[in-house]
Amino acid sequence: MSVNTIRLTDQARTFEVIAWIAVVTLALQLLVFLKLLTLIEPAIEAARYGDWYGFRSALPPVLSRLVDVLPALIYLGGVLAAARIFGRVAKGELFSRANSDGLAEVGSSLLWGAAASSLIVPWVKSWIEGEYGFAGIHLEMETWVIAVIGGAILILGKMMAQARRLQSQLDEII
Repeated sequence: MSVNTIRLTDQARTFEVIAWIAVVTLALQLLVFLKLLTLIEPAIEAARYGDWYGFRSALPPVLSRLVDVLPALIYLGGVLAAARIFGRVAKGELFSRANSDGLAEVGSSLLWGAAASSLIVPWVKSWIEGEYGFAGIHLEMETWVIAVIGGAILILGKMMAQARRLQSQLDEII
């Protein structure tokens, strides 16, 4: 192994640890943020006693909270994919199909997370609240940046897969 490869695998090992810490931290924050047990209890009680009006009135806060965490769940999927990439690179697996697919997954997670936070969540919440429209769409600078970086990573993953296929074809010729 060259010095650069050793340095790369060491960095990947460090980032893998950081990514798994981020996964655990994000998962715990999601559990605390959800507070589903306190929100869902009135809906369960209403359903238990056949109070369908009470159930219908208790359901929107639960649905709203679940919709709020959608972007975070999508981003969490991207962080998990990144952690797996770091783990493979730390083991010396650089230009593999799994890594190119993982890069595409990270990019896709960033794109879908940005779309969820700016378009999907506000739209679904407006429907839950009875507004039935596209109220509350949030097109903030950070969302655009995340979406563009996600697109770049997605394309890099696909380029890496294409390069790997071309290399295989060249290896067969030689």
